[in-house]
This record gives sequence, structure tokens and C-alpha cells, in this order.
Amino acid sequence: MAAFKTIKVGKPLNLDDLKKKSTPRGHRANPRDEDLLRLVNEVSVGAASQVLPWHYDGKAATARAAATKVIKSSEAKVYVSSRPDMPGVLLFSRVPLTGRQGKNKIHG
Repeated sequence: MAAFKTIKVGKPLNLDDLKKKSTPRGHRANPRDEDLLRLVNEVSVGAASQVLPWHYDGKAATARAAATKVIKSSEAKVYVSSRPDMPGVLLFSRVPLTGRQGKNKIHG
């Protein structure tokens, strides 16, 4: 005997209902990006001496890329950095935190 697979049939639809609904365009924003946007906004209006840490899950490069994307899209003057003694954390501030800022470069 041959085995037949059953197909599932839903309830009938009305053509007018299908024409009224617009299909969503684009993609839904990642919830992580929404949280990052809130964090960037909080840093941008906070004190210049304030540093807010963000504990991320996953790879450091992915987290940093997501953070820089959100910062660029919001056009806020916020810097993101990391420290070797704080793994799994990105630091957000209104001033750069690296030790290289302000040093004169010798061209030669």
C-alpha cells in the first residue's frame, strides 16, 4: 500500500481581507539594538565623567559592531571602548577612554 501524507488546510479567507492588509516592509529591529539605543541616549545626556558599562553575551566583535552601528545611526557623540581587565563588558562614555588620546605623533 502507498503511504499518503495529509495536508493541512486552513479556514477560507475573504479576498477583501487580503487586499486590506499591507505586508510589513523591512526587518524588525533587534531587541539588543533597542537596548543599546536607550543606553547611548542615556550616556549622551549624562555627565561627561560618567561611564556606563554594558555586559554583552556572545562575541566581542559582534557586540562592538552593534554598538558602533547604533551610535552612528543616533548621531550621538558617544564613545565605546573595552578594557582587558573587564572581559565581556563594553564601556560607553562621552569622552574617549583610550590612553592614546592627546599624544603627539612623530612623523618621520
